[in-house]
Order: sequence, then C-alpha cells, then structure tokens
Amino acid sequence: MTSHQHGPADDLRRPIADGRISEAALQAITRIDQGRLRSFLNGTTPHGPGLSAEPGALSVEESSRVSILAAQLTHGLEIADDDRLRGMLESLTVECRLTIPNLVQLTGCDADDLRQALADPALVPTEQRYEVAVRSSYLINAINNVR
Repeated sequence: MTSHQHGPADDLRRPIADGRISEAALQAITRIDQGRLRSFLNGTTPHGPGLSAEPGALSVEESSRVSILAAQLTHGLEIADDDRLRGMLESLTVECRLTIPNLVQLTGCDADDLRQALADPALVPTEQRYEVAVRSSYLINAINNVR
C-alpha cells in the first residue's frame, strides 16, 4: 500500500492548473501578498540567500488558513449537499449556541423545516430546503465576519 501525502501548496497547485481557481483569486481570497503566495506555491522562500535561518513563505497563521482552504477546495466539495446543510445547522446550533426559536427569528424559516433539516434534510421539500440553506449560509457568513 502506497501512501501519498500532499501539502497545501500541492493541493492548491492542482486546482490552479485545472483552471478551477486562479492565483489572482487565491490572492484575493487569502489576502496574502502575491509574491509571498507565489513563493509558497513554488516551494521557495521570499528572502534571498545569506540568511542563516530561512523562514517559510507564509506565517504560521497564514499557513494554517491556506491549509484549511486547500482542504476545503480539494475535498470539501465532495460532501453531499444534504450533509453540508445539516453541518451548517449543527454549526449554528452547537457551536454558535443558537436555538431553533433563534433560527426561526433570524432566518424567517419554519421551525419544523429547520428541525427536519437538522434530522434529515432530504425530507424537507426542495423550496424550503433551499430557503433554509441560503439563509443559514448567510448567518454563517455574518458570524464569520465578526470572528
């Protein structure tokens, strides 16, 4: 059995090469300087020779963020939409400690639709499932903007 380990730079070079994302879009998303991002993707350091210790192209925090993004872009979309919706609602109810009544007030969605989407999104009619998904996504984005 052979194990192939890839780093975040490898994981990001593939979607760039496939045309799924551009280096410019990646720079805009991460807000990492273009030169440093390119150095990271190329596996080089942005500093010239003569330094006794060559730091990586990215800071530890940037490297962590880019690693998460790489995983989400390469593997996250493999998650089924219903599982993703359930995960969004679990994030709002467990991590953010919002209750179903809170979500009803914030999203305007029906409480039964929200409860059913938490249990089994496939059983929620398509139109209501779309409404729950879009409005939950908006809430998650709003929450992430303040974090």
